[in-house]
Amino acid sequence: MMDIFVVPDIWNMLAQWGATLILFLVIRHFIYKPMNEFLEKRKTRVMEDLTEAETKKKEAIAMKEEYERQLAEAKKQGQEIVEESRKRGALLEHEHVAEGKNKAEALLEKARVQIERERQMASEEIRDETADMAVLIAEKILGESIDTSHQDKLVDGFIQDLEKNHVR
Repeated sequence: MMDIFVVPDIWNMLAQWGATLILFLVIRHFIYKPMNEFLEKRKTRVMEDLTEAETKKKEAIAMKEEYERQLAEAKKQGQEIVEESRKRGALLEHEHVAEGKNKAEALLEKARVQIERERQMASEEIRDETADMAVLIAEKILGESIDTSHQDKLVDGFIQDLEKNHVR
């Protein structure tokens, strides 16, 4: 049969408390302290990682803002280049048109000068032929030879009459 005691056995109780205390100290020394150190190190590492992540986030935001600024500047420069090219193209077009007009005007002036020169040559040729004919006619009518000064007067008078009546 079993004996049941109402008052606990002091030696037994002290042995259990002693065993519990030893177990507590062993657990504290081998498990609790290393676990606490591990958790502290992990906490420190996590805090460092968070600080580093926050720093990198700020750097990334700054880099993004710089990139966006550079992109906006590049777009602006691109638009300026396109606008400058348009202006330069319009200027070149205007210059080519003006140059074409100048060349055309030069050709027209050259043609006018050539026409005037040919007209004068034709007029002189007609004048010479007319003078020769007038002299021949006058010699035949008068039956005598006319001196050169008289011949020039007749020719000039004949040409003036022709110019008044036939030349516009």
